[in-house]
Amino acid sequence: MKKFFNKTRHILFESCNFLELLMALIVLAAILVACCSLGNSFLIYLDNRYMGQSFLTFVGHIFNILIGIEFLKMLCQPSGDTVLEVLIFLVARHMILDHTTVMENLLTIISIGLLFAIKKYISLPVQKEHYGIFSGDSTSEGAAKDDKETNNEK
Repeated sequence: MKKFFNKTRHILFESCNFLELLMALIVLAAILVACCSLGNSFLIYLDNRYMGQSFLTFVGHIFNILIGIEFLKMLCQPSGDTVLEVLIFLVARHMILDHTTVMENLLTIISIGLLFAIKKYISLPVQKEHYGIFSGDSTSEGAAKDDKETNNEK
């Protein structure tokens, strides 16, 4: 019975890895479509370049693509650092593009500073992560084997 549960758990884990890969491919396709439509946004910006809002609209399209790229990186290589990078871009986008009050600007600046402090002082050292959609071996035995091989190469 225990063997059945372990096999079922492994199948579910591999299914999750496949679904993560599928979602990453869909996000990549969406990013490519957004990059292609960026040319049209640039032409609209050129036509309306004397209007103040047209530049912010164009920068908003660029921020959306950048956030999509960071999100794709987070799907491909999940870690605390990639999540923090996505959050930093989201908060920066909010501050730059939205018309906010002075108090909201102060809170946004404090939150960005807090995210950078978390990234610098609280994040764990970068280690080889043995999970995610592009990892070959998802078991702890595979991780231990990789660590032994790395130590033997030294």
